[in-house]
Amino acid sequence: MKMKYIIWDFDGTILPSSPYDSEQTLLLYKLNKSSENIPFLKKVVARTIIYADRKEWLGGSFKKYYLWVLQGTPIEILDRVAEFLVNKITKADRQFFLRLKEDGYNMMILSCGTVDLIERIIKLADLNDYFTIIPGNRFQFTNNCISGMDFHITTPQDKLKVLNELDISSKHSIVVGDGYTDLPILDTAGIPIMIDRAGEKREKYVKKNYCFISSVTELGDVLPESCMKIDENR
Repeated sequence: MKMKYIIWDFDGTILPSSPYDSEQTLLLYKLNKSSENIPFLKKVVARTIIYADRKEWLGGSFKKYYLWVLQGTPIEILDRVAEFLVNKITKADRQFFLRLKEDGYNMMILSCGTVDLIERIIKLADLNDYFTIIPGNRFQFTNNCISGMDFHITTPQDKLKVLNELDISSKHSIVVGDGYTDLPILDTAGIPIMIDRAGEKREKYVKKNYCFISSVTELGDVLPESCMKIDENR
């Protein structure tokens, strides 16, 4: 039985996060390359939450501080950050996504990240037609500046809620993630795949029944065998 969906996380999965993910990069770009006069307190908060987010300390509270730092930021900064990040998606990875589409897979991106950034990056990578839906958190804009955010996916559990709202079953899907925000849907997935680019997560999640790969394209090596195993158990 072929899985109905491939559900992808974005940061760390489609987009390599080393050394920073897309939201952390946006904050750093604002601090280091923006022409804005940024108050000292915002600079301190921005650097603190970048560090804490990389350590996975903040959970869902990250977005509150993230938005506070970014309020008033011109919309064009999103385009600049997307242009900076898109080259992290390799030509081989882009060709692999095309292969999956041609093989008839329905694919979606389910991320705790910022959809405004994700959409810009995948469009620049010529991948925007490969994903049927990208639910998530979107900025609100006033006078072409960030003024707020619509929060939909700020915790790992929110990903399961969104799938339920969309009537998409993780049990009948391939789920590809890279870390703690993906654990709830990986634990319920028909085929759970964890990307471990640095080789550090296999030991951390050794008790989980995940298939570990080190790159996007390795999914093609493990998928047929995984599908056969799933079918035999049904």
